[in-house]
Amino acid sequence: MKSTLPRILICTGLLALGACSHVRSAATRGLIEDMAAATARHDDVDLVVQAVPTYILLLEGLLRSDGDNRDNLLTAAEVYLSYGTVVEMADPLRARGLYGRAKEYGLRALANTRSGLAPLLNGPFAEFTAIDDKLRPEDLPVVFSASSAWGAWIASHTEAVSALAELPKVIHLMEWVLRQDETYNNGSPHVFLGVYHASLPPMLGGRPDLSREHFQAALRITQRQSLMVQVLMARFYARQTFDHDLYESLLHEVLNHENRGMGELTLQNAIAIRHARTLLEEADDFF
Repeated sequence: MKSTLPRILICTGLLALGACSHVRSAATRGLIEDMAAATARHDDVDLVVQAVPTYILLLEGLLRSDGDNRDNLLTAAEVYLSYGTVVEMADPLRARGLYGRAKEYGLRALANTRSGLAPLLNGPFAEFTAIDDKLRPEDLPVVFSASSAWGAWIASHTEAVSALAELPKVIHLMEWVLRQDETYNNGSPHVFLGVYHASLPPMLGGRPDLSREHFQAALRITQRQSLMVQVLMARFYARQTFDHDLYESLLHEVLNHENRGMGELTLQNAIAIRHARTLLEEADDFF
C-alpha cells in the first residue's frame, strides 16, 4: 500500500570490518537517506528487487544488537512492506510472510514511540480509540508506516476472522493520519482508504462511493504523476464496481506515461507500469 520506496539501510563495508553495530546513529541515518534517494530514482526494477534481500538481512543484524531502536524498527517495517508490495503479484504466499514481518516491526516501532501505547494497540477497540489522546503530529510517519504494514498483513489474511477483527484499529489510525495531512506521502492516506472502501462489501464497512472520492483526491494531490494511484484504483475500485471502461482507461494511462525525469517517483512508476500490464492481461477474468 505505501507509494514511496523505503529507507534501505546499507553498511556492507562496515560489516566487513565487524563494526556495523557501532556506527553512530546520525551517520547511519545519512546512509539510509542517501540510499533511499538513489533507489527511488532507479528505473531497473529487477536490480532493486535482487538487492533488497541483502539489505534486509543487514538490517535484521542491526535489530539483533539493538532491538528497541525505533528508527531501525520503522525502517525494517518499511522495507518489508515495500518488498512485499513488489513481489505480491508473482508470489502472494511469500508476500504474506513479508507483510507479517512488516506488521511486527511497525507495531513495535509505534509502541516505542510513546509510553502507554502498547496496551492500547493490544487491547479492545473500545479502549484503542484513546490512542488519539497520546499521539502527536510529529508521530505521523511512524503511525502511517505501522498502519500501512498492519493493513497489508490483514489484506493478505482475509480468510481469518481474527485478522479482520483488527481492521477497525488500522482504519482509525489511517483516518488520524488523513486528518493530520491528507497530502502525506503523495496522498497515501487517501489511497489506503480508497482501497479499503473498495475491497470490503457494504455489510463490512465498504463504500464504493467513498472509495472513488479518496482515489480522486489522491489523483488530484499527485497530479496523476504517481502511477500507482491509477493502478490501485483500477485493481480495487474499477473491478469492484465492474467498470470495465474505467479499468482499461486507468491502466492505459499508466502504460502511455513517459517515465522519465520523474525523480523519486521513477522506481515506483516502473513497478506500476509492470502491474498495469499484468492487470490488463487479466481483464477477461473479471469483466
